[in-house]
Amino acid sequence: MRTRHTTTLAVALLLGLTACGSTDDKPADPTKLDASASLACDDFASDYKAAQTKQARIDLANKVNKWAQSSITNGIADNARALARGADASPGAWQIGADAFAKSCLDAGWKS
Repeated sequence: MRTRHTTTLAVALLLGLTACGSTDDKPADPTKLDASASLACDDFASDYKAAQTKQARIDLANKVNKWAQSSITNGIADNARALARGADASPGAWQIGADAFAKSCLDAGWKS
């Protein structure tokens, strides 16, 4: 019984230390590319040329939005939503959304 209490106490202490162990309390800089934005921009860049059909554009927009919506980088989430709206509309609307999303990636420092 004593071993069980000791194990429970050790686990509780470890969990408490892990929760308090944050090494970076500074807020992220929204002008810089965060991890989610980087993944969204990478996915967009790798699949953009292949997105020639409406369904391919919708699939790419969904893939990009999976990451972009959790990003705090300026313009990424908003322009990813515009990309999705354009994907379901005309090729011209897709191009406008794609250009805006690509610009937000580049403005945040994304490199191919």
